[in-house]
Amino acid sequence: MSKLREEPFRLLFPVGVVLAWSGVVPWLLFATGAHRGWPGIEHALTMSQAFLGAIAVGFLGTMLPRRTATAPLGRAELAAIALALAAIPVALWAGSLAIAEVADLVVLLLVSRFVVVRLLAVRARTPGAPSRPTPLSFVFVPAALLAGVTGAALLLAHTTGRAGWALAPGRSLAEEGLLEGLVLALAPMLAPAILRGGAIADPPGGRGAKLAWGALAAAFLASFVLQHTAGERVGQALRGLVAAVVLLGPAAILSPRTSSGLHRQLFRVALAMVPLGLLLAAAQPALRLGALHLTFIGGLSLLVFAVSFHVAFLHTGRAALAAARPWPVAAVAVLTLLATLVRLVAEQTGGGYFVALFAAASLWLLAAVVWGGYLVLLLARSPEARPA
Repeated sequence: MSKLREEPFRLLFPVGVVLAWSGVVPWLLFATGAHRGWPGIEHALTMSQAFLGAIAVGFLGTMLPRRTATAPLGRAELAAIALALAAIPVALWAGSLAIAEVADLVVLLLVSRFVVVRLLAVRARTPGAPSRPTPLSFVFVPAALLAGVTGAALLLAHTTGRAGWALAPGRSLAEEGLLEGLVLALAPMLAPAILRGGAIADPPGGRGAKLAWGALAAAFLASFVLQHTAGERVGQALRGLVAAVVLLGPAAILSPRTSSGLHRQLFRVALAMVPLGLLLAAAQPALRLGALHLTFIGGLSLLVFAVSFHVAFLHTGRAALAAARPWPVAAVAVLTLLATLVRLVAEQTGGGYFVALFAAASLWLLAAVVWGGYLVLLLARSPEARPA
């Protein structure tokens, strides 16, 4: 259990594999007529709150204690998070949005406590004690958690029947706020390590830099308010602009890549897809749903695949694989990008819409099966080694 506490990705990544499958299979059943209800909200929340949430917590729970030289997740915390994540899709597919959002709030509140306690421990540490400065981009961590908690709370309020207005903002915050916020928090720190093989960056501080990062995080949160007051396109455009500024500027995702490895190329492509989908949705309302799937499928899900490969390679002593082009990584890349393309044009196919949905879901599910099988194999046969 101590190994799982120090590296919770070993538990939560495999949990995420199962959650990913549970979020997509209903689309296949719907497209074939085996499931008659439209699985839109159940699919969206399973993927965003459960699948992507499990991977995010697994990564954050592994990285943050190492970064801050603080205690890992407790046994009870880790067990409660894993059980709550698993409860989300069960509740959704059983028709209880309320129970699903209570489970998500349990996850978010436990993770919020975990993050706050460790960051406060760094601030209280005596001079000379081992630590590393907290990246300024981490201002997006509380912003992301606030978005996730607010979204879940609004969806929970909607289930009472007295807050019909809460559904739309609750969904956008729950489905986008947490994950996009965490991407913007972590990308400036991870990009130098993954793309260029350098040490995890400690961006320079200063009052001006802190104010700039604070303004970006505030604009990110404001985009959700604007989306449901000034118009959907306004909010998506602002959110896409914030993401582009962070990823093209501090994260420097277009800088030359100096480390080899196919998963590193996927990491760059996935990060580029995050703002691209948002900006395309704002610019072309007719492509809105498809464009947003550029962010979700080609961006967030491909990013999960790339980062989980990176973590698994380096934490299981397989640095040679991290510098290579393993066939499972290539298969996941091709299948995910094909799924992204098919989903992008699905609304434009007229009578072929449901066929396109079936094809996109099938391609992505196959990618997730290859990813999950390869990931579990890597973790089950881990040679003893320190992470690079």
